[in-house]
Amino acid sequence: MYLFTSEVVSPGHPDKCADIIADSIVDTILMQDPNGRVASEVFVAGKNIIIGGEINSKVKLSFKDYESIVKNALAKIGYDGKSKFTKEQCLHPDDVEIKVCVNQQSADINQGVDQEGGEIGAGDQGIMFGFASCEANEYMPAAITYARMLCDKVYKFAKANPDKLGVDIKTQVTVDYGTKDNFESCKPQSIHTIVVSAPCVETMKIEELRALVQTLIDDAGLPKGLYDKSKTLIYINPTGRYVNHSSLHDSGLTGRKLIVDSFGGYSPIGGGAQSSKDYTKVDRSGLYAARWIAKNIVAAGLAKKCIVQLSYAIGMA
Repeated sequence: MYLFTSEVVSPGHPDKCADIIADSIVDTILMQDPNGRVASEVFVAGKNIIIGGEINSKVKLSFKDYESIVKNALAKIGYDGKSKFTKEQCLHPDDVEIKVCVNQQSADINQGVDQEGGEIGAGDQGIMFGFASCEANEYMPAAITYARMLCDKVYKFAKANPDKLGVDIKTQVTVDYGTKDNFESCKPQSIHTIVVSAPCVETMKIEELRALVQTLIDDAGLPKGLYDKSKTLIYINPTGRYVNHSSLHDSGLTGRKLIVDSFGGYSPIGGGAQSSKDYTKVDRSGLYAARWIAKNIVAAGLAKKCIVQLSYAIGMA
């Protein structure tokens, strides 16, 4: 065996809630002020949501604006108060307490970003990595591709059936390449192990939950040449009970899921998060550019897999 594992979390995971709230702030600013500069950080702990960071924009958000952004984001994620989970078991939007600690972006940084000649300078120094592989149609590595397929499948069911499942979901896939040569040549041989953890309502027995999730796994569209239900090791809620979830039982922070958000551990990653930042922040735009280059190199048949590194100096176009 030659094994490689990647994990994925759903939008309902507290870390992703923080990312989504932060990006909702970026969207709100940029839709009204395309030249707005945003680096909003979010910390979610219990019922508390703390918004920090720096914003420099013509748009001045009030506390009510931030409150609306947060509650709308949580509702879209699935924390809309309509599930069959109690207020002790998962986050309900009416209970949220918000604190805003936002500063102006430093003028020292701003002078290098908005340049007189019309060029845009990098908002910071740093390194970004783009990666691509021929292992899946998305030009992504196999393990994270299939983990995401499973996570999306279970999350979609959870949103449509809030009387059964919660939206704080994690999936993990281990791919067996057989040999190191197959790994280097991007030739996965089988899906060795699947792990799915999804919260269920207290009235659902573990046997019922496992049977339900198994049907979702089987219907997720995993490649038939790699997934054999009779051979793949499958762990569904391996601890047994998983009812309590959300930030009430696990805090969340912007940028803590960089591996999930990028390449599942197959590749080096840069030093900063993508979520919460406008396009002048190269942690985001630089990674997208590097990924675009790597993907097109693989799609053109020039390589089976490719890593591209970009590096920036603050204030330089």
